[in-house]
Amino acid sequence: MTSPSQSPPPLINRTSSLSTVTDAPLPSQQFTSNKPNKLVAAKLHKVLNSSISNDTRIKAALTSLSDIPDLDETDLRQNLRGTIERKEIATNERFMDAFSVVVKQLENLETEMKEMQTSCTQMRGKLDEVAGETAKMIQRTSDYQEQCETNDTRVVIAQRFLDKFTLNEDEIHCLTSSTTPVDNTFFDALAHLQKIHGDCKLLLMTAHQQAGLQIMESMSLYQEAAYEKLYRWTQLESRSSFGGDSIDVSTLMTKALYSLRHKPVLFQTILDELAMARRDAVARAFMAALTRGGRPIELQAHDSLRYIGDMLAWVHQACAGEKEMLESLFNRHSAKTSGKRDHLDYEVVSVTVINDAVVDLLDAAMEGTCRPLKTRMEQVLVLQPSAITSYKVANLIQFYAITMGRLLRKHSSLAKTLYENTDMAYKYFFKTLNAQSQRLLQNVEAPSKDLTVASVVRDMAVQLKEILASYDSSLVMATQATEDLHEFNFGEILDAIVEPLLQMCEASVERFSQVDQHIYMINCIHHIQSTMDTYAFTDAKRQALTEQVGERLGLLATEQCRDLLQQSGLAKIDEALKTKDEKTPLSSLPAMNSHSLAHTLSKLDSFLVMASADVSPQLQRLATSEHCQQIQDKAIHLLLDTYRRISEAVQDPANGYGPDPSAILPRTVEDMEAIFSFAL
Repeated sequence: MTSPSQSPPPLINRTSSLSTVTDAPLPSQQFTSNKPNKLVAAKLHKVLNSSISNDTRIKAALTSLSDIPDLDETDLRQNLRGTIERKEIATNERFMDAFSVVVKQLENLETEMKEMQTSCTQMRGKLDEVAGETAKMIQRTSDYQEQCETNDTRVVIAQRFLDKFTLNEDEIHCLTSSTTPVDNTFFDALAHLQKIHGDCKLLLMTAHQQAGLQIMESMSLYQEAAYEKLYRWTQLESRSSFGGDSIDVSTLMTKALYSLRHKPVLFQTILDELAMARRDAVARAFMAALTRGGRPIELQAHDSLRYIGDMLAWVHQACAGEKEMLESLFNRHSAKTSGKRDHLDYEVVSVTVINDAVVDLLDAAMEGTCRPLKTRMEQVLVLQPSAITSYKVANLIQFYAITMGRLLRKHSSLAKTLYENTDMAYKYFFKTLNAQSQRLLQNVEAPSKDLTVASVVRDMAVQLKEILASYDSSLVMATQATEDLHEFNFGEILDAIVEPLLQMCEASVERFSQVDQHIYMINCIHHIQSTMDTYAFTDAKRQALTEQVGERLGLLATEQCRDLLQQSGLAKIDEALKTKDEKTPLSSLPAMNSHSLAHTLSKLDSFLVMASADVSPQLQRLATSEHCQQIQDKAIHLLLDTYRRISEAVQDPANGYGPDPSAILPRTVEDMEAIFSFAL
């Protein structure tokens, strides 16, 4: 093949082409005319002016001609078209032969496609059938899966239900077998059993009542066997471990008592066993402390106060220790302070039940000390000669009665014993005071002339002071308002001591003058008051004594004023004013005219000159200058009041002292007040 850039083959050139074209007959020659054909001329001009080397189509045609084999140049020039057409026919025949093969293959392919389409149609039909069956199987499988999941859930629920409402073999064996010990495993199984019992009560409130009844019935047998086993173990433990002096409370015993609370009869039986064991143990320990050991309490029997104090201290210590042991046994502290339940608390437990159990056991345990304690204290109280010792003993017993009352119930045996002994001690104390008072009244001695307090009064004051100090240092005073304790009035003791003493003082000066009696009684009362000043609980008695002193000071002031009136000459005038009739003029009375009255009042100036602020010798026998000053001030006030009444009476026209009554009065009331200003 010749490339387009090469020159055309020598058989064909431009000249031959043109000659060929010109030699061919033209159809247009049949219609020649003198007019030029513009269209032909244009095409001819285009052909003549075109460059063969630049026309790609011509190059392509020439190249195609050069490829034809066995092409004769002469033949080509004569019949180029035929040659080309034959060539084209041959080519087309080869193409047709080749294409017929393709057609046959396509026909075979079409046949196979139809067969395949038929197979696909059949297969599609089968697939549709299979799809329908598969959908049914999938739906059935889904249903089966749901049923399976439901069944699995039911199995889980059933398993959990069984776990929740049934016991396993180990738990049943642990609860019912007599060979297995009572340990934590037992209490865990019992806790599970209790929880099942409690949960069954919830079932009875739902639609599953039948199941709840059946489960409760089946569990009741195990429960009875378990409680019977627990009761026997607790009873043995109570007898063996709680009868000694030293007790180590085990957690198993605590759990046992907590569990037995669900069986009140068994629980109360165990409490009775514990009470009996502890009563005997405490009683033995108390008797041993009294009579045996390195320093038995009985050795202090000669010292009443110490003897009773040691006994009560031992009882108090034993009671406190017993209470602490019982609280730990019942775990009461945690039950009171914690709102949570432990693994044995399946029901809401009343704290009152635990408190009652602790207090009952404590009362029973300490009951063994009542009889020996009461007997020994009675022996000591009967032999007390001294009032101070008797009171200290009574106060000590009362102190421990109050203290023990905080640990025990009010009506417990030990509390009753202590309060009975307290009453008995105070009875003996008041009996001692009465005997002492009788002795004082039988042996009355007159005081000295200076009216100082007698020695017997000072001794009684010392005794009173010791009793006051003993009461003030005790717990009795601080617990007066406690509702669950006996109320104690210390005023009874003060009355029992002070009143007989005052009676004795009055009896000792009954032959003295009134002034001396008042002075001596004021001195004695003041001395008694001085012993009570520092104690607030004696306020009522001190106030009563102060009133007595005030009355006697007033009487002394009146006597002092009477003396001043006599010295000043105002006594007669004051007596006339008090005794005359209201309608009778004062001037009409004997020795009350203007001249006589002026003469009488003239003595007043000489009295005022002699008057001073010094205390009279009688009043100097008073124990305190304060009392002297009070009497003097009161007397001067009475004197000024008397002079004021006389002045008003003289100035009253109804009394007939003329137009100038002021001439009769040597001093005005203001002058008198200025003179006695030291007492105002």
